[in-house]
Amino acid sequence: MKVVYLHGLGSSGQSATARRLDRSLPSSYEVVAPDIPVQPELAMTALKKLAETLDPDDVIVGTSMGGLYAQLFKGWRRLLINPSFHTSVHLKEKIGQRLPFHTPRRDGATDFEVTAKLVKKFETMEAKQFDPKFGIFNGRKDSPELVTAFFGTRDTVVNCKDEYLKHFSQYHDFDGEHRVDPDTIINLIVPNVVGVRN
Repeated sequence: MKVVYLHGLGSSGQSATARRLDRSLPSSYEVVAPDIPVQPELAMTALKKLAETLDPDDVIVGTSMGGLYAQLFKGWRRLLINPSFHTSVHLKEKIGQRLPFHTPRRDGATDFEVTAKLVKKFETMEAKQFDPKFGIFNGRKDSPELVTAFFGTRDTVVNCKDEYLKHFSQYHDFDGEHRVDPDTIINLIVPNVVGVRN
């Protein structure tokens, strides 16, 4: 079974969370952790191509911005960790700046520029993210029960819990911040990936 890990803004598939998932899951699970393109339309194209390699029973895990993209995999089971449904809000404060990638990316890029155009592209995508007709589809009927979110009670970066609960009902609060710590991955996320729900 594959577990797709979708990273947050300014990160990559080489993040510590991706590596920890890979080490902590049983050997029968293969962790696939792509570098998500910064531009939303390129990200969607890449993720749709990735989806063509997945089985309907594979699991999608996303943190922060990756939680936004994970939510769009309609029909798959999705685990959203501190999802950032409005990445544009954070980017808008950084227009004109170059932001670093905090983990190595396969294309060698070390930073990216935040432009007003990039912010607008995120806003356009975010406006339709909960539309049942928008997303990446696996041919099976989607259901709110396929989605579970995890919210750090000390997360001061993103708080999308109220918005999440307008669309979904399954969630866990955990004692943690925005960046996921090893204990949370091992004791909460991994059991939920393998289906041993806490």
